[in-house]
Amino acid sequence: MTPHPFSQRSSFFLCCLLTLSTGVFANKKGSDIDGKTLQLFKQTFPNAEQVKWIEQADKNTVNFKDDGVLIKIEYDKEGNFISSVRYYTEKNLPINILCKLQKKYGDKKVFGVTEMTTDNTVDYYIKLEDDKSWTTVKSNADGNFQVVEKYKK
Repeated sequence: MTPHPFSQRSSFFLCCLLTLSTGVFANKKGSDIDGKTLQLFKQTFPNAEQVKWIEQADKNTVNFKDDGVLIKIEYDKEGNFISSVRYYTEKNLPINILCKLQKKYGDKKVFGVTEMTTDNTVDYYIKLEDDKSWTTVKSNADGNFQVVEKYKK
């Protein structure tokens, strides 16, 4: 039995209405974020894509993609930087760390990098793999490595 065409249009209209309503509420919530924070973000990341703001009681978090790098930044309510997390490949690692990594772990392939930054520190968690295992090494900005986990495949 074929559904009545009116019911198909009604369902489509209802879905569109719900989608628009959700967008209105998302925009309303985003407008509560300090205008200076939004302006600073747009100046710092003019090419940001897939930008999503999350407002919390004590901070605002923005998730986005910039030049192929996934980024999460936390700001306090006054718009001051708290911390960031970036996910990327080895090509974005600082050269000093990349050179030391190749020297020490040249027999392994870099699967991915998680960079964690605060006002005082930058740490890199580098996921390495070979035929037999997964290894995560932590590096500071000077390229001092510490194995933090290792698993057999």
